Amino acid sequence: MQEKEKKSKEAAKTKKPYVKPTATKLTHEQAKLKLLGLASTGDQGAKDLLEMMFPETPQKDSKGKKKSA
Repeated sequence: MQEKEKKSKEAAKTKKPYVKPTATKLTHEQAKLKLLGLASTGDQGAKDLLEMMFPETPQKDSKGKKKSA
C-alpha cells in the first residue's frame, strides 16, 4: 500500500500545468499545404476537406490519373 501512495504522490508532482489551447490563423496557402501533407499520409478527413475547400486540386489529380490509366 505504501508503494502505491508514493507513486501517486510522485505522479502528482510531475503533472504538467494546464495550458489553454491556442488558435493559429493560417494563410490560404498554409492551409492547403497542411491538408496536402495530411492527405498524403492517408487521412481521409483531410482528403475530404481538401476536396471541399480547394476543389481544383484533387480533381486535377484524380482526372489525370483516370485518363492515363
